[in-house]
Amino acid sequence: MEKRKHRRSSIRLDVELVYPAGEKNRTKTRDLSIEGLFVEAMGDQSPELGALVTITFLSIPRQSGTYSIKARVQRLTDNGIAMTFIDFGLDDLRFIETLLSSPS
Repeated sequence: MEKRKHRRSSIRLDVELVYPAGEKNRTKTRDLSIEGLFVEAMGDQSPELGALVTITFLSIPRQSGTYSIKARVQRLTDNGIAMTFIDFGLDDLRFIETLLSSPS
């Protein structure tokens, strides 16, 4: 049974995952929604389930610079990592809505 409340959009963006201890990994998003995102697997460098991560979007359509959002690891698969956004404010909502409305 599907638990999602919001539609996912297939969108590929470069992101950097930053862990509380300072480790960083670069990967790509596979899909995105208002609630969270799924990123491609990073080999044996995946975070633990429940880990807190700062996601920095490195490639933003029609914008310069980067944007960061906090998330929690919800699910680990052989294909990647599902994360749910946390501490999500109005600016974050606007940013994600902009990404979702951009042509991919």
